[in-house]
Amino acid sequence: MTLMNSDSNKTVPTALNGFISSFNIDWGSMSAAAVLTILPTMLLFAFASRHIVQGLTSGAVKG
Repeated sequence: MTLMNSDSNKTVPTALNGFISSFNIDWGSMSAAAVLTILPTMLLFAFASRHIVQGLTSGAVKG
């Protein structure tokens, strides 16, 4: 985080760390940003979970 020159190169955890100041934590904004960053991954898993489970079980069967 110290060596970053621009905000466009920040990762998600580093950007979420920006909501923390030395005396205050903006819990509302940080929680909203965390939900928005987790939401695409949860939706992808919800739609692809059937295929993920099929792939894991088919790879575990000895043939």
